[in-house]
Amino acid sequence: MLPREKSVLGILTFSYLLAVATSLPPQSLLGAVLFTVAYATHLLTFDPIFYGRKWSRIIALLGINTAPYLISMAFDRGDFVVYGAGALLLAAYLWLMRMGLGRSVQGVIIGTALLSYTFIIGKAMLMHSIALKDVALALFFIGYHVSTAYYVESRLAFRKVSPLWSSAAWLLTLATTLPLWWALVIPALEPSVKFLLNTVKNVKVSRHEDIVKMGWRELARSALLTALLGAAYYLA
Repeated sequence: MLPREKSVLGILTFSYLLAVATSLPPQSLLGAVLFTVAYATHLLTFDPIFYGRKWSRIIALLGINTAPYLISMAFDRGDFVVYGAGALLLAAYLWLMRMGLGRSVQGVIIGTALLSYTFIIGKAMLMHSIALKDVALALFFIGYHVSTAYYVESRLAFRKVSPLWSSAAWLLTLATTLPLWWALVIPALEPSVKFLLNTVKNVKVSRHEDIVKMGWRELARSALLTALLGAAYYLA
């Protein structure tokens, strides 16, 4: 069963596509196979984990999800710093789940970072070593989705989230990544306008149909950003 949330489906899919597109040709065939298995497993088991109540089942499903990464580390080398950072993100989200905060604003933010982190861990599986350009791209990609998560939360009438959080997260992303790779300026233009306008005039939505429209709009924006990042990786 695919995730019911379009944002989850989008982030996982765009993370997978961007990692593959920027790793041609891959250095590791085993890594490519394992990353594809991990991506498919994440899609099919996300809802049972996110909405699950029995911790025994959640832990079992998490074991299935982490198996491709453990196999990759054991038999195909890779960047262990990347794997370690991913493990810390997972641990942070599991702690929030255990505290009953998995669907809170904090849970959404950490969960979004974890999902978009799939990109860089996929790169580690496909290419073994991570270059500075990859680090900049990963930080930008993750920062965009975290900022967008704050953006969406700030627009929901039933959440009390200031739009300043999305702008602050985005400014931190730009300050961290643009000095590392100047070509990110072009993909940064449309998101910068979006977050600025939201800060100046934050419009709340409460109707289900309006929330659905916002979800589709953000999915399209994420697709555009992914395409721009993929193009910039080879052209700049």
